[in-house]
Amino acid sequence: MGKSTLLNRLIGQKLSIVTPKAQTTRQRLLGIYSDEGHQAVFVDTPGMLEPRYLLQERMRQEADRAIADADLVLYVADAGYAPSVEHALALAGSDDGPSTEGRHSPGERPWVLCLNKVDRVTPEERWEIQARLDGPPWDVLVPTVATEGLGVEELKTEVLRRLPPSPPLYPPDDLAVAPLRFFVAEIIRETVFERLAAEVPYAAAVTIEEYREPEEEGKPVYIDAVIHVERPSQKGIVIGSGGKMIRRIGTEARVKIAEFTGRRVYLDLRVKVLRNWRRREGALKLLGFRPKT
Repeated sequence: MGKSTLLNRLIGQKLSIVTPKAQTTRQRLLGIYSDEGHQAVFVDTPGMLEPRYLLQERMRQEADRAIADADLVLYVADAGYAPSVEHALALAGSDDGPSTEGRHSPGERPWVLCLNKVDRVTPEERWEIQARLDGPPWDVLVPTVATEGLGVEELKTEVLRRLPPSPPLYPPDDLAVAPLRFFVAEIIRETVFERLAAEVPYAAAVTIEEYREPEEEGKPVYIDAVIHVERPSQKGIVIGSGGKMIRRIGTEARVKIAEFTGRRVYLDLRVKVLRNWRRREGALKLLGFRPKT
């Protein structure tokens, strides 16, 4: 659907990882937009998927928590993917979605619909989709092409004007609410998605074992990171013949981390097998996923 690309455009900096593969966001990320008159905290969540195993249950829980806590719900539908459009229609009519009754009653949150990737359909198809979705129960529908930035400023304006008055929650220079280790791990995971195909990236998780700032000026930041996979065969794929793949992932991730942090980086990257971690409560806890509530 392009949620992560959209968040990066709204904030004005790359915070969420972006890959061509679906369902890559696993934990919610708070990105902060501030200007002279506004501060908005945008929450990138996992998609509203139907869980098939324990990790996906945690991903759905993250999305549900974000919706419950939000002052405004910004739903992103993919104009070029029919199931996404149908889900937007179904959500609007479900108990989890906005109600047409008392739509603007005091205290009820606005629901904004972003119809993204409108460049993937013909103009006629776009108008047909918008006709099906526009109007109640959505407060407003904004078409966008997040990869090109088209419609993003209009979407931001519609969101900002509907947020309730509030003093700033964060310093105006802050862009995100997450430790640096989180972003480093996500950059490495993004690189795994970019370099490996099929199921392997979905079976990979990244932990930062050590992040050490140098005492001497000019020395690189030392990062010890582990890519966890579920089976020995997946470990072999990540390492590659003669270690070529893990070196490639490490080199590309190091460049991206250095660009993100503005520091020279020494990245020590290893691969470990954590069997069936996506289906085990203890393993998910070890990897930093919040327990079920």
